[in-house]
Amino acid sequence: MSKLYEQLPEAMITGENSLRFSFGSEVEKGTYYKVRRFSKIAEQHSGDLFQEIVPSFHTVTIYFKKELKEPNEIIERLLNKWIHCKEEEAEPMERKLQIPVCYDDVFSLDMDRVTNHTKLTREEVISLHAGHTYTVYMIGFLPGFPYLGRLHKKLATPRLATPRDRVAKGTVGIGGSQTGIYSLDCPGGWNIIGKTPLDLYMPERKEPFFFQAGDQLVFQPVSLVEFYEISNELASYPEEIKRFIVG
Repeated sequence: MSKLYEQLPEAMITGENSLRFSFGSEVEKGTYYKVRRFSKIAEQHSGDLFQEIVPSFHTVTIYFKKELKEPNEIIERLLNKWIHCKEEEAEPMERKLQIPVCYDDVFSLDMDRVTNHTKLTREEVISLHAGHTYTVYMIGFLPGFPYLGRLHKKLATPRLATPRDRVAKGTVGIGGSQTGIYSLDCPGGWNIIGKTPLDLYMPERKEPFFFQAGDQLVFQPVSLVEFYEISNELASYPEEIKRFIVG
């Protein structure tokens, strides 16, 4: 048995129809690796009891279709599956995405604030931001909004003291030690450094949510001209967004 499965998650009854399994408190890829695998195991053995399985940075919450009569039996069964699972049985699928981002002045309203705080040049900020592979740890806050990890520590910049009343969808920002993409127009206090022409959430598409938990993505810098070319193409053919799934 792999050492991965020797460490049992902490189980907690969180409601009449929900359980939570915790893998510690660290926000890092090793922990999330376990979260993804446990979610896969739970999905494989859910039967018709589970309503939804929700992974986060370091927990898995399972919601049931009805009130739990014997929650401890379910906990024991899932932990037993975890202990005896073979690694290949729980291997989660990870998609690779390439997300175009325009860092032009028109879309990078807070770039000067980021460079002043980090003591980096504009080119260094873009290079560090786009030179890293990010994991989508979870979707939340807004429909389709990805919580990404991890931002390069040199780019960490405090959020705005006063949030903006409106941040446009597609905006790419830095908030503290995190980076993310606004999926809808909404108020926001992250430092704006760019924008993607991709709609992360579009109810009209066959798959309304573009991101999935566990996705691996990189940001691809594009020019202002390329930004509008992609934007216009996707406005006419929204399903073409799939071409940015590269693996």
